[in-house]
Amino acid sequence: MDVTAQDAIEALRELERRLPDLFTLEPGMTDAELTEAEPRLPDGIRTLLRAVSAVHMAGDDRLDLDPRVTKAGSRWMWGPGEESRVLLSLATGDHFFVDVHPGTGEWGAVFSQSADFFSTYAYCARSLPEFLVDYAREALAHADRVKADPEEYDWEDEEFDILFPCESVWGGRADVHGTPVAELRGTDDPDLAEVVAGLPDEAVLVDLRTLEPPLLMKLRPTNRKQEEFVRLGRQRQFAVAVPENTPLPAHDAH
Repeated sequence: MDVTAQDAIEALRELERRLPDLFTLEPGMTDAELTEAEPRLPDGIRTLLRAVSAVHMAGDDRLDLDPRVTKAGSRWMWGPGEESRVLLSLATGDHFFVDVHPGTGEWGAVFSQSADFFSTYAYCARSLPEFLVDYAREALAHADRVKADPEEYDWEDEEFDILFPCESVWGGRADVHGTPVAELRGTDDPDLAEVVAGLPDEAVLVDLRTLEPPLLMKLRPTNRKQEEFVRLGRQRQFAVAVPENTPLPAHDAH
């Protein structure tokens, strides 16, 4: 069952209610603000942003949802900057971001990249609501463990984990290396065929439809050139490492 915007709203409100000293929800946006920020916002994302625009953590960090402040300004790490929304950037060098399809305006899966893991990317969740529900549930579960047996924990380290449970993705349960595009030519899958038709043979592709997040992907083009990490397909269901400066397929570039 898909996780809905309402599921995410309820999970975040429960997080704030149970851990008010650590998490505070910022008020939602008006319809006018949402339309100004991103006119083609999907209904589910619009519902979410009407209720909450950010999660403020103890200290200065924020998990931002407002499209006016989350648009990426460069291609570094997350691919085409103008089509990504960066939710959280931490001092550790970990970044969490979600795609927006340039043609449809749909918001896709949530990914992460870390300054400590070049050519490795974390597939965090299938959607922004799913990511937020996982974030809230993990933070609450960890807080409960600390409360139940505080002597077993280093409080400073565990507080960090409670505030940033999303970083646990970097201890992912599996590594996926992807398949060279050259081996995918001639596929009978129309969605996959549409994507590989615009990619060079040395690109490497992961079909996210077959995978259960969270997990880590080690992606590098087969010719070992410096890679760019892009997400393609109408629902952003394919993760791809392409050689740097490779033109994107026409349907994703516009």
